[in-house]
Amino acid sequence: MNRLSADAQAALQPMLDPSEEVALVAPAVGCTLVLTDRQLLLVRDGVRYRPRSGVRAWVLDRTLTLRPGRPSRSAGQLAIECCRRTTSVFYSLDHKLAIDQLVAEVRRRIYAGA
Repeated sequence: MNRLSADAQAALQPMLDPSEEVALVAPAVGCTLVLTDRQLLLVRDGVRYRPRSGVRAWVLDRTLTLRPGRPSRSAGQLAIECCRRTTSVFYSLDHKLAIDQLVAEVRRRIYAGA
């Protein structure tokens, strides 16, 4: 799990099946997005201090929608929508490529069989 802090790695371990593999990691403001072969996870910075709310997870199925917003001069926003709930993630433009790759890969995995 490259580019994840030790706290984030420790928080993810109980959330992952032993055979589940991390495919992509994308940094964002105050958190890290982690894509596995089965789910998308949001790991907040300081997850050790908030174990219940520090990790959010979404299964990779058609109930999950990622909507990148139009970036401004210095930041962008990604909306993660599932089951009538939306979570907003902000990222610096330095991380836009990683976010774009993650969005493309999530969409590919969800709609691969369509």
